[in-house]
Amino acid sequence: MDDALSRYKDLSDEELVLSAKNDKKAVSELIVRYLRTVQFLAGRYSSDIYEDLVQEGFVGLLKAVNTYRHDENVKFSTYANVCVKNKIISSLKKNSLINGVEFTDEMADELFAAGEGDPESIFIENEQMDEVYNKITSALSEQEWKVFQLFLTGMAYNQMALNLGVTVKSVDNAMQRVRRKLKSVLK
Repeated sequence: MDDALSRYKDLSDEELVLSAKNDKKAVSELIVRYLRTVQFLAGRYSSDIYEDLVQEGFVGLLKAVNTYRHDENVKFSTYANVCVKNKIISSLKKNSLINGVEFTDEMADELFAAGEGDPESIFIENEQMDEVYNKITSALSEQEWKVFQLFLTGMAYNQMALNLGVTVKSVDNAMQRVRRKLKSVLK
């Protein structure tokens, strides 16, 4: 790993969040750090929609990066976990409505009640994260990354197109590629 990437490993989550506003590599480091947390939380619900829940969890994580406030005296990890859980729960509720099975708040409480894992498994998972980090940083093009960042802020496709000086169709195509690439990287 080169010096530029290794310097991110020495930063706290809060420092990375500050850098993440303008630095794709800082965001990638946060994604790597929280990869197993997102996968763990998505895996709490054993289902055929696991991969979709992982994607939703990452959307929650990236929204946490964009909305985290340092002046609230809350650790980023605490805030991020809440955002990821809420996004997964929201997705489960939406999916349950589509399938006709109600997903309740009590079910969500039960689903997320257990611990996060033992130190040995966390160490092994951290080792695997280095490999995932390299995949994520190389997966999205610069244009796809810009579109994805704007998407996470809640911006509509037409607003993204205006902001980036491209067509709405280009934005839509970029988002389709982003979804496809993240899905393949996170498998």
